[in-house]
Amino acid sequence: MLCLSGCGKRELLNEKLDASKIDKVVVKMAMGNPAYGAECKVITNPEEVQDFVFLFNNAVVDEKIDSGEEWVADSGSYTFFSGEEQIIKFNVNGNDPERIWINDAFYEIEYPDDMVDPYGLYSYSDAEIIDVDENGKEMERPAK
Repeated sequence: MLCLSGCGKRELLNEKLDASKIDKVVVKMAMGNPAYGAECKVITNPEEVQDFVFLFNNAVVDEKIDSGEEWVADSGSYTFFSGEEQIIKFNVNGNDPERIWINDAFYEIEYPDDMVDPYGLYSYSDAEIIDVDENGKEMERPAK
């Protein structure tokens, strides 16, 4: 599904996500200490889901990030579902959705200018924040 042919800017997706079939986006933030898990939101509000679909359908892959310029963090992710079927997952560097991991390298990603980026959509979502373990399963954060 990812478009990686040619040079210069190109669309992130060869085949666009079918907005009528996507009903859930799971956004997992980067994990620091695994004992404390990572923050996550399961977004099911149809309007919010459609905003995520629009952003990724219209995202453009820009330059590959040279290995000397990389700042590598634990990955965050944006996973799209139709029912319980995972359609596609985007891994990002830390919580930065403008750096996506594609085929063993990070690439700069541009989103439509008239909208906030995916992290902004996550931040504004009314979905409950839950803590998840390395496998994405809900967990209780230990007392400090």
